[in-house]
Amino acid sequence: VRNNKYHPQNNPNGIINLGTAENKLNNRELLSKINDPKVSTVTPEQLLYGPNPGSDRLREEVAKLLNRYLHPKVLLGKENICVGNGCGPLLNLCGEVLFDQGDAALVPGPFYGGFEADLKYGARVYCIPVQHEENDCLEVSEEALENALNNATRKVRAIIIANPNNPFGRCYSAEQLLRFCNFAKSHGLAVICDEIYGLSTWRDIVTKNIEEGKTIEDYQYLPDPENTHGLWGFSKDFCLNGLRIGVTISYSKTVMAAMQKICFLTCIPTNIDNILVNILSNQEWTDNFILNNNRKLYKSYIHLTNSLNAHNIPYVEGSSGFFIYIDLHQAEMDEYELWMKLLEGGIYISPSQAFFSKDTKEERNWFRICYAVEQDELDKSLNRIYNVL
Repeated sequence: VRNNKYHPQNNPNGIINLGTAENKLNNRELLSKINDPKVSTVTPEQLLYGPNPGSDRLREEVAKLLNRYLHPKVLLGKENICVGNGCGPLLNLCGEVLFDQGDAALVPGPFYGGFEADLKYGARVYCIPVQHEENDCLEVSEEALENALNNATRKVRAIIIANPNNPFGRCYSAEQLLRFCNFAKSHGLAVICDEIYGLSTWRDIVTKNIEEGKTIEDYQYLPDPENTHGLWGFSKDFCLNGLRIGVTISYSKTVMAAMQKICFLTCIPTNIDNILVNILSNQEWTDNFILNNNRKLYKSYIHLTNSLNAHNIPYVEGSSGFFIYIDLHQAEMDEYELWMKLLEGGIYISPSQAFFSKDTKEERNWFRICYAVEQDELDKSLNRIYNVL
C-alpha cells in the first residue's frame, strides 16, 4: 500500500488506505495550531533532557483533560499519569511491570491486532482470545472468561480490553465493564483498559450503555482500583498519530513507581511535550476541537452507513472511534483472496484475521473500514469496494 499510495492528483489510481486507523478530517486545524510560533517555538530549556515520564505541566494538563471528559469518581492527578512515545510502547511497559516473561492476558476477541505485537515482542506476554456471545459481539459472559482462564496453558495475569472497542467501533456496556472488573478481582487479575478513542465518542453512550432502571451512579465505582490501569493517547482523539504520544493511567503508586523506573525507554521529545502543553492549556480551543471532531466523525459515519445500507452490506452499528466492522460474506470468497482482490481494486481495508478472529465461516469475511477521510475520498473508496464485489 505504501509503495502505491493514492493521491488525487499525483497517483489517482493508487491504493486508498482505509485500513490504518488515522483521522484525516482535521489536518487544517491542527497544522494551523501546531505551526503557530506561540505553540511550537523551541526554547533553550528544550535542548536539554526532560523528565522521563513527561513534564509535570504536561501530566497535569492531561489529567485535567481526562477529568473533564471521562469524569472519574476519583480525580486524576499528575502522579497517576506517565507519558510515553505511543500506546504501543506503553502497553509493552505495562507488560514489563505487571507480568513475567511467558505470562498471558485474556483479551476479548476479535481484538486490536497491535496488542499481540505490543506485548509479545518486548515483554514476552501472550494474548489468549476470549469468545464473545453469538448474538452480541461486545458481550462476554463470565462462563467464557472462566473457560479461557481454565484452559490457558500459561499463567494469566490480566484482562486487556479496548473501550471504545477496536475493531467494532462501539463501547462496552457499563454492566460488561463491571463484569470484566469483578471477574478480574475474584481471580487476582489486573485489568488494562485501552481507551485511546475515549474522546471520539460521537453518540450518547451513557444512557445507551446502562441497564434499564439504573443510573450511571450505579456503575461509578471500581471493584479493584489498585489493579485497574488505563491507556490513552493523542494519536486518535487529537489526530496526531505521527507524533507518537501515549499515556498510562493508574491509581497504584507501586505500578506508577515501577513504570517511572523504566520509562526512560519510552520518553518523548521535549519540544513535543511543550507543544502538547500549549495546546491543552488553551481549554477553549481544545474543547471546540473535540466537539467539532466528533461532529465530523458522526457526519462521516452517517454518510458511510447510508451508502452501505443502499448496497445491502451489513455492519456492526457504531458509536465511537472512526471505523466500523462490515460483513462481506456476499462475495462468497475466501477472506484472504477477497482481501487481495480489494487491493487489486485499489482499496485497502483490514480483514478479520488482522484482529485474530476465529477461523470459522461466521467470524471470517468481516472487514474493518476507517471513515475519517474527506467525503470525496470515502466515496471513491466505497465505489472501489462495490466494483470488486
